[in-house]
Amino acid sequence: MNINLRKANNVQNSIQDAINNIDITMSIEINEFQDPIKEIQSANDSLFANDARRMKLLQAFYNIRALVATANASCGISTNLAKAAFIEKRLQQLSSIAGQKPVTDMEVIKGRLDKIKARDDKEYYGRDTLSTSVIGAEQIAQAKAQIKDLRKQKQKINDENLDLNFKTEIPLSEDTVNILTEEGIL
Repeated sequence: MNINLRKANNVQNSIQDAINNIDITMSIEINEFQDPIKEIQSANDSLFANDARRMKLLQAFYNIRALVATANASCGISTNLAKAAFIEKRLQQLSSIAGQKPVTDMEVIKGRLDKIKARDDKEYYGRDTLSTSVIGAEQIAQAKAQIKDLRKQKQKINDENLDLNFKTEIPLSEDTVNILTEEGIL
């Protein structure tokens, strides 16, 4: 049986849910009216039957995971994910530049510095420096343009991955299909 990568992701989530819902009880309460040997043996049998189910489901999960990883690498999804991660980090870097105010006009800077130089220090106890951005308005505009372009690139990659997730299939072994069918996942 073949399933596409999108279905494989859903199956993996269902397997995890099934594993988490398997009851693993390692102790019991016994009252004076119960046969302790029978009750302990029954609880022990149940525990190890449930653990065997967990193990089979875990095997199925990691078999599917390995097949998905191989398929992701061969069809280009892994490369696309690396590209998307790079774009996301670059967007973060550029956002800090694009969000800045531009450098203060040079005439204003010179005027304020001249004013600081000309003041009488005996009468003034304020700041003797001024603060300004170092980024030009054109550089901010370039950063914003790069952000817009990178977002388009990222969307294109996401669209391509979505398409690949539907088109790319992995083969499930007969054992995996049987286990997942028994558990009601397939």
